[in-house]
Amino acid sequence: MGGPPACANGSASDYYTPQALPNMSVGKEHRPMDADVVIAGCGPVGAVLAALLGDRGIRVVVVDPASDARSGPHAHPRAAVLDSHVQRILRRIDGLDDWDEWATPLRRSQLLGPDRRPLLTLRLADGVPAGVMLDQPRLERALRDRLARMPTVHLHTGRSVTALEQSGDIVAVTLDDGSTLTASWLVGCDGASSTVRGLIGASYDGVSYPEPWLVVDARTDEPNTGEPTFSHVLDPARPMVTFERPGVRRWEWMLLPDEDPVGMVARIDELIQPWADPAALRVERAAVFTFHARTASAWRRGRVLLAGDAAHSMPPFTGQGLGAGLRDVATLSWLLADAPGDVDRYERERRPAVARMTRTALLTGRVMLGRNRFTAAALRGLVRTAGMFPGLDARVARAAAAPERLPDGTRQLPDAPLVVDGRRTNLDALLGNRWGVICGKAGSLDPGTRAWLTTHGAVFADVDRFAKGQATIVRPDRFIATTVPFA
Repeated sequence: MGGPPACANGSASDYYTPQALPNMSVGKEHRPMDADVVIAGCGPVGAVLAALLGDRGIRVVVVDPASDARSGPHAHPRAAVLDSHVQRILRRIDGLDDWDEWATPLRRSQLLGPDRRPLLTLRLADGVPAGVMLDQPRLERALRDRLARMPTVHLHTGRSVTALEQSGDIVAVTLDDGSTLTASWLVGCDGASSTVRGLIGASYDGVSYPEPWLVVDARTDEPNTGEPTFSHVLDPARPMVTFERPGVRRWEWMLLPDEDPVGMVARIDELIQPWADPAALRVERAAVFTFHARTASAWRRGRVLLAGDAAHSMPPFTGQGLGAGLRDVATLSWLLADAPGDVDRYERERRPAVARMTRTALLTGRVMLGRNRFTAAALRGLVRTAGMFPGLDARVARAAAAPERLPDGTRQLPDAPLVVDGRRTNLDALLGNRWGVICGKAGSLDPGTRAWLTTHGAVFADVDRFAKGQATIVRPDRFIATTVPFA
């Protein structure tokens, strides 16, 4: 169980003592700590963690070497798609603006043959989209704008972490200008080449795959660009994926063994030509990357934790690299805010989930983007046959929206419509970034459990037609902490 493990024979307060992150004194001057949490890195993972903590009143300092979110091109491909579960995490951030600027609902997913003709097309439903196509630089700007309006969050730009020292309940973080920050926790969200991971002596185990890929991001002012679409191209001669949304195109090509990466960047017009007029495009980035399947040997050492690519790198073939990092901080944020004594739960829950995602991504890459022409021909035949089954679109949509489960079987509640005191709402709008206590209008919680939840800002709601005779206690990440039967 997670959160306050209340039960019929005990209360949450038997397990957790309500506490804020400590504001302890250090050194001869007994100087108060600079923050409750220092976060290294202000990419999407670090920024979302800061926002979720800041929303709960936790004092946060975010350290990032970039002076702003518009700094130069990333060395690796930016995220392209976010699934519905990750969208729910972002919607926990109250006041995160400009969704229409950085999130375009995905309307179509395709598998194409070597001739670029569709083998299978899935139409995606309206409403809460199964996926959104992401403009990551704009999301990062929106996140930084939100952090700037949070009174307990300070963004320390143009600085990097160079050293750390732990003593008791304090971690002292040294920056590259010689200054020091003290906090209860340090979280490394500083990417695959994480400095923080190196400072705690964690290895980065796994594999870096030899096949390089060329990624090209481009914009166009041409009218009548296609609806938002994601496509796998099942071409054993050159596997690739492509993305399209109004005004924006993206292509990713596997480079062949005898091709020089630098020379291939010079050939992007030739590669783009079958898909679009290169003269009508403004290429924003053309970069060669290799993909990795690596995991840090430890995600926690004392008061230092790792999240996102600092903890794990994932192959891109299921579009879950950024999503995995945001799931990390969705869990880590409530633990740091409400249950720091149980922070080891973070790695216990997230490491197996990341391993499962990684295996799925590797399998998808082998199947969809293989270069054996006989296997590819068989796959194309299978895909054509699958497209003949009626209702495939709806089945895929239901599978994509199915509630997630933790390795121990703990279930996540869906963002279901609810009726609360005669008012229609839905679960995510009701809870925001808080704990929830969903009751069936019967009985009451024991005083200890109610006190713990009240102290931690829980939302109490009597919900029509919800399970009667019990209270369902829901963590801020929407996983069920426990159910408490009423006496």
